[in-house]
Amino acid sequence: LARAALASHARATALASQLAAIPGVELRFGGHFFHEFVLTLPQPVAPVLEALASAGVLGGFDLSEAYPELGNALLVCATETRTQADLARYGTALADILES
Repeated sequence: LARAALASHARATALASQLAAIPGVELRFGGHFFHEFVLTLPQPVAPVLEALASAGVLGGFDLSEAYPELGNALLVCATETRTQADLARYGTALADILES
């Protein structure tokens, strides 16, 4: 269980860093997190999630409807079941979508 928890945290941390490096994408909250984190996107979340799904990526949960005060907020999760290739595919897909 400890190994799975450490792997989940490592993958989430790596994915958060990768996604936050995309122009216009920001980590919403400072501080520590385990395997979920919130991003602010430069455009509405729903169409981004649709485009990610079309690319075969489960992108997360759109927080903008439940928490409109957060703006274009996306809840992202990465666990020990995700590979480095999965994380890279997510990052590449998100960058491509936001550039188009």
